[in-house]
Amino acid sequence: MLVLQGLIFIFIFVSVTLACFQLVPMAFDKFYSWRVRGVETQRTRLKEMFLDLDPQKLFLLNVGSPALLCGIALLITKSVIGALIGLAVGFAIPALIVKNLILARKSKFQSQITDGLMILSSCLKGGLSLLQSIEALVEELPPPLSQEFGLILRENKMGISLEESFENLNKRMPSEELNLLTTSILVARETGGDITLLFDRLVDTIRAKIKINDNVKTLSMQGKIQGVVMSMLPIAFAILVVSFQPNYFDIMLSNATGRGLMIYALISEVMGIFLIKSFSRVNV
Repeated sequence: MLVLQGLIFIFIFVSVTLACFQLVPMAFDKFYSWRVRGVETQRTRLKEMFLDLDPQKLFLLNVGSPALLCGIALLITKSVIGALIGLAVGFAIPALIVKNLILARKSKFQSQITDGLMILSSCLKGGLSLLQSIEALVEELPPPLSQEFGLILRENKMGISLEESFENLNKRMPSEELNLLTTSILVARETGGDITLLFDRLVDTIRAKIKINDNVKTLSMQGKIQGVVMSMLPIAFAILVVSFQPNYFDIMLSNATGRGLMIYALISEVMGIFLIKSFSRVNV
């Protein structure tokens, strides 16, 4: 009987070992190709925004951050669930970094539109054509506005119409201000209107919009700060109580009614954060 059990154990061990030798390299190859595709997608998005990062560093970030955070979470929590949470956060970090880089570039681009409009208007008033005015804009302003309008010039030299180039720009850098700019340029080219007068009015409109947005941000800042404080207060209170008296919440965790109240408090906390954030958001 013992010999039979030993043979069964050896058979199972050998089978599992052979399966691991087959499955582990296959799983690693699948993971590697998946991360390569993800890195290539991120590189393409960054390249479209004129943000060139080293592919090796980007790949190491996509592979290293999940492994590092998974190990740290495993050491801290000493549980599989904690390690999985760390792994998920590690996978999300590179995408968040790429997203923040793109958002920062778009925000900087929007802040330069007013200066670009003023340069275009001044050049047109001086007798230059629209393409010559765009060339002056590219020479005068720093990136990212100069990069995007420089791409319009290169597309125009390749035979792409100015209308199509501005449509491509709107797709790359979607914003209300840019849409007003491109629409006014295209309408003025088709109808023969006074484009310099349109630019002057656009500058006034965009400046007024920026001023209103700044006022709204200032007025809603108090609500946002209040939301952050009220959201962190229960968590800070619980941490402070547990640090002084570790067994303070044992009676609630060991009782069904107490656990229900804890779940209700957690749901109410999440709902409160969501409602405060919604009330503090004002769209102009």
